[in-house]
Amino acid sequence: MLEETEYVLIIGSSNMDLNIYSNRFPNSGETVTGGVFKQFLGGKGANQSVASVRSGTRTVFIGKIGIDTFGDQMISQLTKEGINMDHVIRDPEEMSGVAFILIDENGENMISVAPGANFKLSPQEIQSKMSIIENAECVVVQMEIPIDTIKEIFDIASHGDNIKILNPAPLKSLPKEVLEKVDVIIPNKGELFRLHSLLGFKDLTRKEKENIMQASKDIASFGIKYVITTLGDKGCFIFIREENKAIEIAPPVVKAVDTVGAGDCFIGVLASRLCKGDTIINAVKYATVAASIAVTRKGAQASMPFLNEIEAKLKELAIEIE
Repeated sequence: MLEETEYVLIIGSSNMDLNIYSNRFPNSGETVTGGVFKQFLGGKGANQSVASVRSGTRTVFIGKIGIDTFGDQMISQLTKEGINMDHVIRDPEEMSGVAFILIDENGENMISVAPGANFKLSPQEIQSKMSIIENAECVVVQMEIPIDTIKEIFDIASHGDNIKILNPAPLKSLPKEVLEKVDVIIPNKGELFRLHSLLGFKDLTRKEKENIMQASKDIASFGIKYVITTLGDKGCFIFIREENKAIEIAPPVVKAVDTVGAGDCFIGVLASRLCKGDTIINAVKYATVAASIAVTRKGAQASMPFLNEIEAKLKELAIEIE
């Protein structure tokens, strides 16, 4: 039975990514030609699920997907990855989610998403998945699904003995009662500062690192154990509430080809390692190295590394795992 086995549960979005690789981003009203088109599976929830399962942990995905060609491709490919898709809901009325993504020559991206069926995942549908949520070792949620649904997920998860992770992206206003049920929150720097402002805290007026520390401390005051701020090619900043201290983890230096999905790779691998019982620091080290591999490859899910690749890179870089 699924309930008797440790697993990561990821609840969120699945999209079809339609990517154009171009020398640069167009200015407003401008057309830039000469790009290369690629189609990949994406969506934060699905991306994180692939990262989790490839890094060696049993993974269950819950989301809402249209009954259409894109949806069929999503189900087929994620199942081939080894992800348990038994609890996915198919929507006969809404199309599957689609993301249009521009990637420049530096690997940076601009993304516009039509969420489709993702944004129809309801609290009532989540209630029918109660036992799957309560029995997960680790529950991961992002914000490409409705806020009321996110609230219901954490309400249910709080009744279980699990690690509750929130990736507040794309960021929107969050009820404080959601944050009070979260163990680990993983924003990027911009999301950290915007969330801090949305929660009504005082303006940050210090140097950047001090601002990250203060914002992390303020957000953690809701009872969050760890605030992990991802900083792109600068690594990440971990604030540990119980010890009132911060730890910085630097990433390997690599040539980025495509940064789409790098944050999702980090979160999926982090959840996988926490599910296996790693400390937060060791889990972050695995996740940072995994993300550094992912940015050297094109596509979101296609770029996610496997456990043997992550461990080989950790060994190559002589990164100490305690």
